[in-house]
Amino acid sequence: MFMFLHTLGNNRFMNQREMSDAPVAPGKVGRIVSIDQFRGYAIFGMMLVNLLGKFASMPDTLKHHKEYMSYALTIAPLFMFVVGMGFRLSMLRGAEQKGRWRALLSGARRYAVLTLIGIVLIEDPLNWSRWWDALVDIGFAGLLALPFVLSGGRIRVLAATGYLLAYQLLYTFAGYGAWTMRESLDGGPLGPLSWVFMLLMGTLAYDMIATGSFRRILLGCLGWGLLLSALGFLFRAQWFGVKEFWPFSQCAMSLPYTLYSTGLCFLMYIPFYLACDLGKIEIPTLTIVGSNPLVLYVLHGMYLDIHKTIVAPNSGFFKASAAFAGFYLIFYAIARYLYRNKIFIKL
Repeated sequence: MFMFLHTLGNNRFMNQREMSDAPVAPGKVGRIVSIDQFRGYAIFGMMLVNLLGKFASMPDTLKHHKEYMSYALTIAPLFMFVVGMGFRLSMLRGAEQKGRWRALLSGARRYAVLTLIGIVLIEDPLNWSRWWDALVDIGFAGLLALPFVLSGGRIRVLAATGYLLAYQLLYTFAGYGAWTMRESLDGGPLGPLSWVFMLLMGTLAYDMIATGSFRRILLGCLGWGLLLSALGFLFRAQWFGVKEFWPFSQCAMSLPYTLYSTGLCFLMYIPFYLACDLGKIEIPTLTIVGSNPLVLYVLHGMYLDIHKTIVAPNSGFFKASAAFAGFYLIFYAIARYLYRNKIFIKL
């Protein structure tokens, strides 16, 4: 899905302190394999939960829920996190090549177009309360992140926190929460205020990765991952006399879910870094599947619209699993053809 996952094989290292506010320029090293593989895992996870989650025979963890956390609910945050990685690299490279303001204008245009594409692809584009699916949320979150993406790490963390707190206040005290849980999805029209937290934290992860320092990458991802996960559980709990229990909910996009799932993104990146960048191991298919995410996002969405006419939703576990295997192989073949012919469709 996305221009936003636009760092395909030309990722570069840069030197920067993990939380420095100093300007940063891209370095001269080759692609970062772990990011390519991480992106591919996000695409694989998207296809896995969006297809298998349609079958009644599949376990609940592959399905989306409003009140509790499942594996399916880790995938959209992962998308947004990887978008942040690519966005940071793209903007640094653009600022170096054509200047800060031209890079910012180019970024604004790309994310605005992405938002429009997302709206057009929605089943009922005239129903604005149901616009808030992946592409639209990424587009709006990218626009919200744009003023800060070239800033130092501390500024990005403060901006991400400010957006998230603003959303939670509106959700809790302005009656917005009840409306979005009833009428919309993924946080509704104000949801990007929460989604952008994941995107901006993804830019921070890229800064760590680009240093090439084992210590900064491992300790940085581990530290942020544990901290944000713990905060998610803390805000989920009931504070007697202060607040009630707040569930993990992607539909609500409230504080516990956003913090906890972003923490998981940091933690989930670590095995990819250890296996791919240090161990020189590449998981088969992932780099290729992640190389044309926008194409696969659109095509898999088209398939999901018709899959009930191909495989019945009440199919058993093994038939549903076979259906996914066939589905994945077809889309892998498409991705492989594009990859081998150096066709990369991005905004």
